[in-house]
Amino acid sequence: MKVPSIVNPVIGVGIAAAFKLMRMTFSVRVRNDQRERLMRRTGKSHALAILHAHQLAALSLSAPRAGAMVSRSRDGDLLLPLLRASNCVPIRGSSGAGQKGGATALTTLIRHVKKGHPGVIAVDGPRGPRGAVQKGIAMLAMKADVPIIPVVLIPRRRWIFQKAWDRMQILLPFTLVDAMFGDPIFAGPDASIEELTAQVEASLKAMELQMDPEEARKGEQMNQERAARRKSKTRSGSANAQEKPASFSAENAVKEAA
Repeated sequence: MKVPSIVNPVIGVGIAAAFKLMRMTFSVRVRNDQRERLMRRTGKSHALAILHAHQLAALSLSAPRAGAMVSRSRDGDLLLPLLRASNCVPIRGSSGAGQKGGATALTTLIRHVKKGHPGVIAVDGPRGPRGAVQKGIAMLAMKADVPIIPVVLIPRRRWIFQKAWDRMQILLPFTLVDAMFGDPIFAGPDASIEELTAQVEASLKAMELQMDPEEARKGEQMNQERAARRKSKTRSGSANAQEKPASFSAENAVKEAA
């Protein structure tokens, strides 16, 4: 879903206005939502872990002043008006290692969550693979000392970007959004980033498989196909690199013989 960056703000404002009207037609069915009870019990906020494909669906039940990490990309520009229209606080950057503005954005989000506001990260963004959780959500939980709450949000009437790496889901008017929350994941004193990341990934995969089995399987199939293409390119590159020295050696042998 690539558009020229100059057009993005105009398109974004139009999408935000349309989304606000459409949102009035949505209905939401929530399961295992422990957010309020958790806040009363701990006196702390939380970090929501969602899939990149569910970002638009997440806006259907966004909490006021929730901080949401948005990638510094052209596609990310389109989300900004939607987040602001939903009374969320967009924070530019990506949670993946080495991504643009990632460290600064994560620091900003940690400070925001420490003030008592929820934080939201699309944990497999910005480039996937789909469902592969990056370390940002674990770092947020550990630094802000808040629990992670995984959640999958399935619009029952939707349009899916079939060729996008995340299979982004666009909500259609009058859809029902099925939101299933996982049990809170706490960052204990001995917890590691890798352990927390693995727990979040397992929780999201299990819930999507339960709530949206066909889409979960298609997403996994796409990941396997992407990995196979990447492996094939790597092999092709290695083969070409090995062939070059042989041709050079032949040329040198001809020169030496002459």
